[in-house]
Amino acid sequence: MTEVKEYDIEYAKKVLERSQRLLKATVDEVMTKNVITVDYDDPASKAARIILENGFLSLLIMKDGKPFNTISIFELLRLGYEETFDKNKDYLTTKVGELVQNKKFYFLPSGTLLRDAVNFMMERKLRTIPVITNDVVNGILSIVDMVQWYRLNHEEVLLGKKPH
Repeated sequence: MTEVKEYDIEYAKKVLERSQRLLKATVDEVMTKNVITVDYDDPASKAARIILENGFLSLLIMKDGKPFNTISIFELLRLGYEETFDKNKDYLTTKVGELVQNKKFYFLPSGTLLRDAVNFMMERKLRTIPVITNDVVNGILSIVDMVQWYRLNHEEVLLGKKPH
């Protein structure tokens, strides 16, 4: 029988604690709290500039001071593509709100378990999702936020090897 070393027991305890932390984690612990938004009437070019300058995957659109929807980098890319073939489409005059007015608006309430958020996002192929409670924007959760959180909570990923 192989001898179990003390560091193996300690490592197993760390893995168990981390798994418990993962099961209890909420979106509030992982999300970006400083949310940059655009207004419904802003031109698509403004949203594109903000997304490119900040490396975002999407932006939250506000209308009359309340969350309205999100616009993704892919929706803006589609507009740029369509602009090539349709002279009525224009980054400078098309309002961001008009681009997504028929799109279903998804968001999560504060306190949502991270594991539920992951499943919700995967089922809908979302890369980012706002965290909103009673029309108050608490933050925005992205796949990048989740990967960063995972990395910070897993020494093996951070160090590139099993810690001793």
